[in-house]
Amino acid sequence: MPWPEGSRGEHDAHLPTGKRSLGERDAPRTSEPTGQQHLYLIFDDWELGYSIRKLNLSNAGAEQRRLPPPFIRLEATRGCPEFFAAVGTKILATHPRVDFRDALVPGGILPIVDVHSRGVNFAPGELYPQHPIYLPVGDEELFALDMDTFKMLSMKPLWPPRLEYEYRHQISEWSWRNLPMPTFKRMDVTSYAVDSDGRTILASTAAATFAFDPLHHDWKKRVEWSLPFSGHAHFVHGLDVFVGLPKDVDAFGHLCFCRWLGDGKHVWFSKENLSSKDPAESHVGSTLVYLGESRFCLVECVSNGDAKAVHKWLEEWEELDQTDKWEDCPLSSRCRLTTFSLSSDMNGDLTAAKTAVQCYKVPVLASYNVNPVAFWL
Repeated sequence: MPWPEGSRGEHDAHLPTGKRSLGERDAPRTSEPTGQQHLYLIFDDWELGYSIRKLNLSNAGAEQRRLPPPFIRLEATRGCPEFFAAVGTKILATHPRVDFRDALVPGGILPIVDVHSRGVNFAPGELYPQHPIYLPVGDEELFALDMDTFKMLSMKPLWPPRLEYEYRHQISEWSWRNLPMPTFKRMDVTSYAVDSDGRTILASTAAATFAFDPLHHDWKKRVEWSLPFSGHAHFVHGLDVFVGLPKDVDAFGHLCFCRWLGDGKHVWFSKENLSSKDPAESHVGSTLVYLGESRFCLVECVSNGDAKAVHKWLEEWEELDQTDKWEDCPLSSRCRLTTFSLSSDMNGDLTAAKTAVQCYKVPVLASYNVNPVAFWL
Protein backbone atom coordinates (compact mmCIF):
# COMPACT_ATOMS: atom_id res chain seq x y z
CA MET A 1 0.00 0.00 0.00
CA PRO A 2 1.44 3.42 -0.91
CA TRP A 3 2.18 5.89 1.86
CA PRO A 4 0.11 9.09 1.88
CA GLU A 5 2.03 12.16 0.88
CA GLY A 6 3.54 13.89 3.88
CA SER A 7 2.89 10.95 6.22
CA ARG A 8 6.37 9.55 6.54
CA GLY A 9 7.98 10.31 9.83
CA GLU A 10 8.32 8.67 13.22
CA HIS A 11 5.89 5.90 12.32
CA ASP A 12 7.19 4.72 9.00
CA ALA A 13 6.71 0.99 8.65
CA HIS A 14 9.59 -1.13 7.46
CA LEU A 15 9.46 -4.62 6.12
CA PRO A 16 12.31 -6.77 7.47
CA THR A 17 15.67 -6.00 5.95
CA GLY A 18 18.99 -7.73 6.03
CA LYS A 19 20.20 -5.52 8.90
CA ARG A 20 19.86 -7.28 12.23
CA SER A 21 19.06 -5.72 15.57
CA LEU A 22 21.96 -5.63 17.99
CA GLY A 23 22.57 -9.07 19.44
CA GLU A 24 20.13 -10.72 17.08
CA ARG A 25 20.76 -13.81 15.01
CA ASP A 26 17.72 -14.75 13.01
CA ALA A 27 16.16 -18.15 13.36
CA PRO A 28 15.21 -19.90 10.13
CA ARG A 29 11.84 -19.08 8.63
CA THR A 30 9.21 -21.79 8.49
CA SER A 31 6.13 -22.05 6.33
CA GLU A 32 2.81 -22.21 8.20
CA PRO A 33 -0.87 -22.32 7.26
CA THR A 34 -2.45 -18.89 6.86
CA GLY A 35 -5.19 -17.76 9.26
CA GLN A 36 -3.58 -19.47 12.25
CA GLN A 37 -3.19 -17.35 15.39
CA HIS A 38 0.25 -16.54 16.75
CA LEU A 39 1.90 -14.58 19.52
CA TYR A 40 3.35 -11.25 18.41
CA LEU A 41 6.19 -9.88 20.55
CA ILE A 42 7.26 -6.24 20.30
CA PHE A 43 10.74 -4.96 21.27
CA ASP A 44 12.37 -1.56 20.76
CA ASP A 45 15.49 -3.33 19.56
CA TRP A 46 16.76 -1.07 16.79
CA GLU A 47 17.85 2.55 16.68
CA LEU A 48 14.67 3.94 15.07
CA GLY A 49 11.95 2.04 16.88
CA TYR A 50 10.32 -1.34 17.27
CA SER A 51 10.39 -4.82 15.74
CA ILE A 52 7.27 -6.99 15.73
CA ARG A 53 8.03 -10.72 15.77
CA LYS A 54 5.69 -13.61 15.12
CA LEU A 55 6.05 -16.73 17.29
CA ASN A 56 4.46 -20.15 17.22
CA LEU A 57 3.53 -21.33 20.72
CA SER A 58 3.15 -24.99 19.80
CA ASN A 59 6.89 -25.64 19.88
CA ALA A 60 7.83 -26.88 23.36
CA GLY A 61 11.31 -26.86 24.87
CA ALA A 62 12.83 -24.73 27.63
CA GLU A 63 16.21 -24.25 25.97
CA GLN A 64 17.13 -20.71 24.98
CA ARG A 65 16.33 -19.94 21.36
CA ARG A 66 16.98 -17.27 18.80
CA LEU A 67 14.17 -14.87 18.11
CA PRO A 68 12.65 -15.18 14.64
CA PRO A 69 13.36 -12.35 12.18
CA PRO A 70 11.11 -9.29 12.45
CA PHE A 71 7.65 -9.62 10.95
CA ILE A 72 7.70 -5.85 10.39
CA ARG A 73 9.44 -2.80 11.86
CA LEU A 74 7.89 0.52 12.89
CA GLU A 75 9.61 3.82 13.49
CA ALA A 76 8.42 5.27 16.79
CA THR A 77 9.78 6.74 20.01
CA ARG A 78 11.65 3.98 21.82
CA GLY A 79 10.95 3.15 25.46
CA CYS A 80 7.17 3.60 25.12
CA PRO A 81 5.71 0.12 24.53
CA GLU A 82 2.50 1.04 26.35
CA PHE A 83 1.46 3.02 23.27
CA PHE A 84 0.88 -0.19 21.30
CA ALA A 85 -2.65 -1.59 21.14
CA ALA A 86 -4.33 -4.45 19.31
CA VAL A 87 -7.85 -5.34 18.24
CA GLY A 88 -9.02 -8.13 15.95
CA THR A 89 -6.06 -8.90 13.68
CA LYS A 90 -4.59 -5.39 13.86
CA ILE A 91 -1.78 -3.77 15.84
CA LEU A 92 -1.86 0.02 16.29
CA ALA A 93 1.12 2.21 17.16
CA THR A 94 -0.33 5.26 18.90
CA HIS A 95 2.98 6.92 19.84
CA PRO A 96 2.85 10.73 19.75
CA ARG A 97 4.25 12.17 16.54
CA VAL A 98 6.14 15.43 16.20
CA ASP A 99 4.30 16.27 12.98
CA PHE A 100 0.76 16.13 14.40
CA ARG A 101 0.36 19.91 14.42
CA ASP A 102 1.72 20.34 10.90
CA ALA A 103 0.24 17.17 9.40
CA LEU A 104 -1.68 17.43 6.13
CA VAL A 105 -4.38 15.22 7.65
CA PRO A 106 -6.03 16.96 10.65
CA GLY A 107 -4.88 15.27 13.85
CA GLY A 108 -2.33 13.19 11.99
CA ILE A 109 -2.47 9.46 11.33
CA LEU A 110 -1.53 6.31 13.20
CA PRO A 111 -0.24 3.20 11.40
CA ILE A 112 -2.17 -0.06 11.64
CA VAL A 113 -0.53 -3.39 10.84
CA ASP A 114 -2.89 -6.24 9.91
CA VAL A 115 -0.88 -9.30 10.87
CA HIS A 116 -2.98 -11.68 8.77
CA SER A 117 -3.02 -9.73 5.51
CA ARG A 118 0.43 -8.16 6.14
CA GLY A 119 -1.13 -4.88 5.02
CA VAL A 120 -0.53 -1.43 6.50
CA ASN A 121 -3.42 0.97 6.94
CA PHE A 122 -3.92 4.20 8.89
CA ALA A 123 -6.18 5.27 11.74
CA PRO A 124 -7.01 8.84 12.75
CA GLY A 125 -4.33 10.32 14.95
CA GLU A 126 -6.34 12.66 17.17
CA LEU A 127 -5.47 10.74 20.34
CA TYR A 128 -2.41 12.44 21.92
CA PRO A 129 -1.86 9.70 24.53
CA GLN A 130 -0.14 10.30 27.87
CA HIS A 131 -0.75 7.23 30.06
CA PRO A 132 -3.33 5.28 28.07
CA ILE A 133 -5.18 2.12 29.00
CA TYR A 134 -6.25 0.31 25.84
CA LEU A 135 -8.97 -2.30 26.00
CA PRO A 136 -10.37 -4.09 22.92
CA VAL A 137 -14.03 -5.09 23.03
CA GLY A 138 -14.73 -7.79 20.49
CA ASP A 139 -12.74 -7.71 17.27
CA GLU A 140 -13.73 -4.26 16.01
CA GLU A 141 -13.76 -1.74 18.87
CA LEU A 142 -10.85 -0.28 20.81
CA PHE A 143 -11.43 1.83 23.92
CA ALA A 144 -8.78 4.21 25.25
CA LEU A 145 -8.87 5.71 28.75
CA ASP A 146 -6.29 8.42 29.42
CA MET A 147 -5.64 11.34 31.75
CA ASP A 148 -8.34 13.66 30.37
CA THR A 149 -10.05 11.60 27.68
CA PHE A 150 -12.06 8.45 27.15
CA LYS A 151 -12.44 7.47 23.49
CA MET A 152 -13.47 4.63 21.23
CA LEU A 153 -12.24 3.70 17.76
CA SER A 154 -14.41 1.43 15.62
CA MET A 155 -12.41 -0.76 13.24
CA LYS A 156 -15.44 -1.91 11.25
CA PRO A 157 -14.76 -1.85 7.50
CA LEU A 158 -15.68 1.42 5.84
CA TRP A 159 -16.62 -0.39 2.65
CA PRO A 160 -18.55 -2.64 2.34
CA PRO A 161 -20.72 -1.74 4.17
CA ARG A 162 -19.99 1.86 4.96
CA LEU A 163 -20.41 2.82 8.59
CA GLU A 164 -22.74 5.72 7.87
CA TYR A 165 -25.26 3.28 6.38
CA GLU A 166 -25.16 0.99 9.39
CA TYR A 167 -25.39 3.80 11.93
CA ARG A 168 -27.81 5.97 9.90
CA HIS A 169 -25.33 8.71 9.10
CA GLN A 170 -24.01 9.01 12.67
CA ILE A 171 -20.47 8.06 11.59
CA SER A 172 -19.07 8.75 8.13
CA GLU A 173 -15.45 7.68 8.61
CA TRP A 174 -13.01 6.10 11.02
CA SER A 175 -12.65 8.41 14.00
CA TRP A 176 -11.96 8.42 17.71
CA ARG A 177 -15.34 8.98 19.33
CA ASN A 178 -15.33 10.98 22.59
CA LEU A 179 -17.11 9.23 25.47
CA PRO A 180 -18.10 10.40 28.98
CA MET A 181 -15.23 10.47 31.44
CA PRO A 182 -15.56 8.34 34.60
CA THR A 183 -15.76 9.90 38.06
CA PHE A 184 -12.40 8.40 39.00
CA LYS A 185 -8.97 9.39 37.71
CA ARG A 186 -7.01 7.37 35.17
CA MET A 187 -4.01 7.02 37.49
CA ASP A 188 -6.25 5.53 40.19
CA VAL A 189 -7.07 2.50 38.04
CA THR A 190 -5.54 -0.69 39.44
CA SER A 191 -7.15 -3.28 37.17
CA TYR A 192 -9.59 -3.54 34.27
CA ALA A 193 -11.42 -6.16 32.22
CA VAL A 194 -14.34 -6.83 29.90
CA ASP A 195 -17.28 -8.33 31.78
CA SER A 196 -18.87 -11.71 31.08
CA ASP A 197 -21.34 -10.15 28.60
CA GLY A 198 -18.43 -9.36 26.26
CA ARG A 199 -19.11 -5.63 26.04
CA THR A 200 -19.28 -3.97 29.51
CA ILE A 201 -15.97 -2.46 30.61
CA LEU A 202 -14.94 -2.89 34.24
CA ALA A 203 -12.37 -0.64 35.91
CA SER A 204 -11.26 -0.86 39.53
CA THR A 205 -9.70 1.67 41.85
CA ALA A 206 -8.39 0.89 45.32
CA ALA A 207 -11.89 1.22 46.80
CA ALA A 208 -14.49 0.30 44.15
CA THR A 209 -15.22 -1.20 40.75
CA PHE A 210 -17.01 0.78 38.04
CA ALA A 211 -18.78 -0.39 34.88
CA PHE A 212 -19.13 1.37 31.53
CA ASP A 213 -22.04 0.41 29.29
CA PRO A 214 -20.99 1.07 25.66
CA LEU A 215 -24.60 0.98 24.47
CA HIS A 216 -25.89 3.70 26.80
CA HIS A 217 -22.54 5.46 27.21
CA ASP A 218 -22.65 5.77 30.98
CA TRP A 219 -20.46 4.87 33.96
CA LYS A 220 -21.92 3.37 37.15
CA LYS A 221 -20.35 2.15 40.36
CA ARG A 222 -20.81 -1.63 40.34
CA VAL A 223 -19.53 -2.70 43.77
CA GLU A 224 -17.70 -1.25 46.77
CA TRP A 225 -14.63 -3.43 46.31
CA SER A 226 -11.75 -3.68 43.92
CA LEU A 227 -10.85 -6.44 41.49
CA PRO A 228 -7.79 -8.22 42.95
CA PHE A 229 -5.66 -7.99 39.81
CA SER A 230 -2.74 -5.98 38.57
CA GLY A 231 -3.61 -4.53 35.17
CA HIS A 232 -5.60 -6.42 32.57
CA ALA A 233 -7.73 -9.41 33.64
CA HIS A 234 -9.70 -11.81 31.45
CA PHE A 235 -13.06 -13.53 31.91
CA VAL A 236 -13.08 -17.27 31.07
CA HIS A 237 -16.63 -18.32 30.27
CA GLY A 238 -16.04 -22.05 30.54
CA LEU A 239 -14.85 -21.63 34.14
CA ASP A 240 -17.05 -18.63 35.08
CA VAL A 241 -14.08 -16.78 36.55
CA PHE A 242 -11.86 -13.75 36.01
CA VAL A 243 -8.15 -14.59 35.63
CA GLY A 244 -5.20 -12.26 35.92
CA LEU A 245 -1.90 -11.48 37.61
CA PRO A 246 -2.31 -10.75 41.34
CA LYS A 247 -2.19 -7.30 42.87
CA ASP A 248 -0.96 -8.91 46.12
CA VAL A 249 2.86 -8.90 46.00
CA ASP A 250 2.96 -11.92 48.33
CA ALA A 251 1.25 -13.95 45.59
CA PHE A 252 3.85 -13.11 42.95
CA GLY A 253 4.23 -15.85 40.37
CA HIS A 254 0.80 -17.30 41.05
CA LEU A 255 -2.37 -16.69 39.06
CA CYS A 256 -5.23 -14.81 40.68
CA PHE A 257 -8.85 -15.93 40.29
CA CYS A 258 -11.97 -13.94 41.11
CA ARG A 259 -15.55 -15.17 40.93
CA TRP A 260 -18.36 -12.65 41.20
CA LEU A 261 -20.93 -13.66 43.83
CA GLY A 262 -23.76 -11.14 43.76
CA ASP A 263 -22.34 -8.07 45.49
CA GLY A 264 -19.46 -10.11 46.88
CA LYS A 265 -16.49 -11.95 45.51
CA HIS A 266 -14.47 -15.11 45.97
CA VAL A 267 -10.73 -14.61 45.44
CA TRP A 268 -8.07 -17.30 45.44
CA PHE A 269 -4.70 -18.09 43.89
CA SER A 270 -3.26 -20.94 41.88
CA LYS A 271 -1.22 -23.54 43.71
CA GLU A 272 1.35 -23.44 40.92
CA ASN A 273 3.99 -20.72 40.73
CA LEU A 274 4.58 -20.11 37.03
CA SER A 275 7.40 -17.54 37.27
CA SER A 276 11.11 -18.14 37.02
CA LYS A 277 12.62 -19.70 40.13
CA ASP A 278 16.28 -19.17 39.22
CA PRO A 279 17.89 -17.18 42.11
CA ALA A 280 20.41 -15.67 39.68
CA GLU A 281 17.64 -14.03 37.66
CA SER A 282 15.90 -10.74 38.35
CA HIS A 283 12.29 -10.36 37.41
CA VAL A 284 11.71 -7.48 34.98
CA GLY A 285 8.06 -7.69 33.99
CA SER A 286 5.19 -10.01 33.12
CA THR A 287 2.21 -9.94 30.80
CA LEU A 288 -0.63 -12.47 30.81
CA VAL A 289 -2.00 -13.11 27.31
CA TYR A 290 -5.37 -14.81 26.86
CA LEU A 291 -5.37 -17.39 24.05
CA GLY A 292 -9.06 -18.26 24.17
CA GLU A 293 -11.13 -20.97 25.91
CA SER A 294 -9.06 -21.76 29.03
CA ARG A 295 -5.59 -21.28 27.52
CA PHE A 296 -3.10 -18.57 28.48
CA CYS A 297 0.50 -17.59 27.90
CA LEU A 298 2.58 -15.94 30.62
CA VAL A 299 5.15 -13.71 28.91
CA GLU A 300 7.92 -13.02 31.41
CA CYS A 301 11.12 -11.01 31.00
CA VAL A 302 14.02 -11.81 33.31
CA SER A 303 17.61 -10.63 33.43
CA ASN A 304 20.87 -11.09 35.26
CA GLY A 305 23.56 -8.45 35.51
CA ASP A 306 23.99 -5.06 37.13
CA ALA A 307 21.99 -2.20 35.55
CA LYS A 308 24.75 0.40 36.07
CA ALA A 309 27.31 -1.88 34.48
CA VAL A 310 24.99 -2.39 31.52
CA HIS A 311 24.52 1.35 30.93
CA LYS A 312 28.28 1.93 31.15
CA TRP A 313 28.92 -0.87 28.69
CA LEU A 314 26.34 0.52 26.23
CA GLU A 315 27.90 4.00 26.40
CA GLU A 316 31.35 2.57 25.67
CA TRP A 317 29.90 0.39 22.92
CA GLU A 318 28.36 3.43 21.19
CA GLU A 319 31.50 5.55 21.57
CA LEU A 320 33.67 2.83 20.05
CA ASP A 321 31.08 2.10 17.34
CA GLN A 322 31.24 -1.60 18.10
CA THR A 323 29.35 -3.99 15.85
CA ASP A 324 30.38 -7.47 16.91
CA LYS A 325 31.08 -7.33 20.65
CA TRP A 326 27.53 -7.62 21.93
CA GLU A 327 28.39 -10.99 23.51
CA ASP A 328 30.48 -9.05 26.08
CA CYS A 329 27.46 -7.19 27.46
CA PRO A 330 27.20 -7.79 31.24
CA LEU A 331 23.44 -8.21 30.98
CA SER A 332 21.63 -11.28 29.70
CA SER A 333 17.91 -10.70 29.19
CA ARG A 334 15.52 -13.48 28.31
CA CYS A 335 11.86 -13.67 27.46
CA ARG A 336 10.19 -16.80 28.78
CA LEU A 337 6.85 -17.93 27.35
CA THR A 338 4.87 -20.35 29.52
CA THR A 339 1.74 -21.68 27.87
CA PHE A 340 -0.80 -23.40 30.10
CA SER A 341 -4.42 -24.50 30.33
CA LEU A 342 -6.74 -24.06 33.29
CA SER A 343 -9.01 -26.85 34.45
CA SER A 344 -10.89 -27.93 37.57
CA ASP A 345 -9.57 -30.81 39.65
CA MET A 346 -11.65 -33.34 41.61
CA ASN A 347 -12.05 -30.86 44.47
CA GLY A 348 -13.22 -28.06 42.18
CA ASP A 349 -9.96 -26.12 42.47
CA LEU A 350 -8.43 -24.58 39.36
CA THR A 351 -5.09 -25.96 38.24
CA ALA A 352 -2.67 -24.65 35.63
CA ALA A 353 -1.22 -27.42 33.49
CA LYS A 354 1.82 -26.30 31.50
CA THR A 355 1.72 -27.31 27.85
CA ALA A 356 4.87 -25.57 26.54
CA VAL A 357 7.78 -23.43 27.71
CA GLN A 358 9.94 -21.39 25.36
CA CYS A 359 12.84 -19.09 26.16
CA TYR A 360 14.31 -16.44 23.86
CA LYS A 361 17.29 -14.14 24.22
CA VAL A 362 16.22 -10.50 24.10
CA PRO A 363 18.35 -8.21 21.87
CA VAL A 364 20.67 -5.93 23.84
CA LEU A 365 19.16 -2.66 22.63
CA ALA A 366 15.65 -3.59 23.81
CA SER A 367 14.34 -1.84 26.91
CA TYR A 368 14.44 -4.25 29.84
CA ASN A 369 12.69 -2.23 32.56
CA VAL A 370 9.11 -2.54 31.30
CA ASN A 371 6.45 -5.22 31.03
CA PRO A 372 6.72 -7.12 27.75
CA VAL A 373 4.29 -6.25 24.97
CA ALA A 374 2.60 -9.28 23.44
CA PHE A 375 -0.61 -9.88 21.49
CA TRP A 376 -2.39 -13.07 20.43
CA LEU A 377 -3.77 -12.43 16.94
